Amino acid sequence: MGDKKNDDWDDIFDDLYNEFGFDMKRINNEIARFWESVMNGTDTSKIMGPYVYGFTYKVGPDGKPSFQEFGNMPRNRSRVGESAKEGYREPLTDINEDDKNVYITYELPGVDKSDIKLTINDNNMELSVENASRKYYKNVDFSNPVNVNSAVAKFTNGVLDVTLEKVKGKSSGKTVKID
Repeated sequence: MGDKKNDDWDDIFDDLYNEFGFDMKRINNEIARFWESVMNGTDTSKIMGPYVYGFTYKVGPDGKPSFQEFGNMPRNRSRVGESAKEGYREPLTDINEDDKNVYITYELPGVDKSDIKLTINDNNMELSVENASRKYYKNVDFSNPVNVNSAVAKFTNGVLDVTLEKVKGKSSGKTVKID
């Protein structure tokens, strides 16, 4: 194995993580910073447990790997593409599209339909949920404009499915009724 130690996981998997676009040093630093804030009682420790952090991986239509983080751990919000608010959980979100539609699925356990606010405009969708025990927030930018009047949202067993038609051109924003 050369210079690598058997118990040094960072070295063993560096090439694999780099291949898929992981920045493990950043992830490890974010986790360490989070736990330090919890132990020291700083402002970022206002998030009440359980503490959630995870990521999903999929291969996009262009053949490139795509990673998405989710959870309620405090992160540096100045990074490009951040879509959650401090103190809110970022729901696990799956975004798919075909030639005609965009399909978005949010996992929102412990939420009632009446707690969900979903606002869509032609290039963006904002989800926010607040109830006594759960707070979720997610802002999704679309790669193509969508027809806000085509929005169909269904909420079943903690899973919100949203379907939108792609369009050419622009339309105005709309709050969506969830069935």
